[in-house]
Amino acid sequence: MRQFFSPRWVLGHVLTLVGVAVCVAACVWQYQRATAGNMLSWAYTVQWPLFAIFVVFLWGRAVRDARGTRAPRSGPPPLRPIAPRPAPVGRSSLGSSLDDEDPQLAQYNRMLAWLAANPDRRPSDFPG
Repeated sequence: MRQFFSPRWVLGHVLTLVGVAVCVAACVWQYQRATAGNMLSWAYTVQWPLFAIFVVFLWGRAVRDARGTRAPRSGPPPLRPIAPRPAPVGRSSLGSSLDDEDPQLAQYNRMLAWLAANPDRRPSDFPG
């Protein structure tokens, strides 16, 4: 509890009070304008107290986080590792390339390998 009396926290408490006071003063001012005939001020009359509530909410959250009393969150269950699939018959366990099955994919993979070997070149420079 002593930590809330440090200079930094005292400044935070003062700024919170000032923020709420400013929001309340702005609400009163907008209410006076609204009753004088300014219809737009009715929206601001509702908006300023919401800002004050938000300031108090942020202050309360900062205090709660500093005290370490945050309630544990119930999240999704932990992820389970997926069992590896067996390799298809006739292929290596590393997963053979599909180059034999798709000539466009084989050409694309050759271009990617060439670009990796020649980083200063562009795809349009590929000789294949």
